[in-house]
Amino acid sequence: MKLRYIEEPSLQFGLGHHICPKSGIYNFNPFDIDQVRPEKITIGVVGKSDSVDAVLEWIESCKTHIDGKQSKTPHPDLFLNFCGFNKNIGFKCEINYDDTYLRKLNNSDLEKIVKKGNSLEMIIAEITELYLAEIKFLSKNKKPDVILCALPENLMKHITEAKAKASGEDEEDTEVPERDFDEDEVSSKEQNFRRNLKAKAMQYNVPIQIIRDRVAKPTKEMQDPATVAWNFFTALYYKASGTPWALIRKDSAETTCYAGISFFKSRDRSSTQTSIAQIFNELGKGVILRGEEISLKKNDRTPHLSEEQAYNLLKQSLTEYYEAVKIFPKRLVIHKTSNFSEDEVYGFTQAARDLHINQVDLVSIQTSDLRLYRNGNYPPMRGTHFAMSDKQHLLYTRGSVPYYETYPGRYIPRAIEIKLAQHDESPNIICNEILALTKMNWNNTQFDRQMPITIECARNVGEILKYLNQEDSMQLKYSFYM
Repeated sequence: MKLRYIEEPSLQFGLGHHICPKSGIYNFNPFDIDQVRPEKITIGVVGKSDSVDAVLEWIESCKTHIDGKQSKTPHPDLFLNFCGFNKNIGFKCEINYDDTYLRKLNNSDLEKIVKKGNSLEMIIAEITELYLAEIKFLSKNKKPDVILCALPENLMKHITEAKAKASGEDEEDTEVPERDFDEDEVSSKEQNFRRNLKAKAMQYNVPIQIIRDRVAKPTKEMQDPATVAWNFFTALYYKASGTPWALIRKDSAETTCYAGISFFKSRDRSSTQTSIAQIFNELGKGVILRGEEISLKKNDRTPHLSEEQAYNLLKQSLTEYYEAVKIFPKRLVIHKTSNFSEDEVYGFTQAARDLHINQVDLVSIQTSDLRLYRNGNYPPMRGTHFAMSDKQHLLYTRGSVPYYETYPGRYIPRAIEIKLAQHDESPNIICNEILALTKMNWNNTQFDRQMPITIECARNVGEILKYLNQEDSMQLKYSFYM
């Protein structure tokens, strides 16, 4: 058994390296500053008239500097001020639109849906159709880079209350403050609507960004204004085909790709589970795929792919990846939240070998119940790596962060357990990469995520795909799912 500390991984920006996404963009610009990139993002906006006005007013206020959060114990690097979204600093990009890009919903139409007293599912379906009609118009006639869907606060409150009533749930706080734009940690009580809207809007080929109109009038339970702005505009830049930051590539000739695989049930939970996979390179570019249906064994309720399914899924993924970036990777790393079966190991490795990929690492990543303790009042450091054996490891991806000078979480952090079903690279490098991949979520600029983007993406995609029928078209880009 060995214990070591992994230094916080740096990220690559346009003009330099930095460990923090906010400071990196602030001081060194986005990764693609000297490449083809979005210097101007044209947006469309859909929502009630007052919601659209509120969101646009907030966007206008974000063109200039926003002070960071002030607290009794100052943590300036955790709550960095927002530099402003304009062409002169930071992103060096600006927002573009005119009145023809604004599509306003009638108050009476929304009120009519709410007053009908239908089931939550029916309410969500009808409201989704109102937004989709305007998304369709913008995509066909104006072709914006991203469409903002402004959600009125009273509507979100109604959906929340309707779901709580239908499920018998009590209102409760999430682990972190609710996000007021598109984020995976919004209240669970409104995720059905968000996921349904994202899924149905894919057919129009323009990424959407969901934003609540209360962002213009922040309340105490929300994140501070500077953090909200950082997260919103980073996600917007990525959805407009920008690359905010990238992993640092050690050798440009040695391309490594990271794939995440997850399983999900249909919404009625009656059908067999389906696998999905996605592949990222160091720039965060990759493809999204929907795998075949699988059947569960009576003596093992954990979903697994058959040898043939594993082979087909990975070969299809890598073929799509080649079409996107015109090169096969030299090395492939597959992350999965369940243990690898023998059939999966053989199917994945055979597909890789057939495409002349000679380095393959098969890695299972799960939340662990094991705990480490350190002297003092703070939890273990993020980056603490405990090697229990050559194939089994414990890694703290959340914990005390020296750069922030604090532990930024609200609850005791849990480590992740890493099991290596097969590995050609050293375990230390594999764990280093997992820590770095926790920083590749473009929805959140606080870099201490628990799971790597491979796992987060795979899960997010699965939640969206639940709302698509098998015959519905799906997008290959992650920007449509985040």
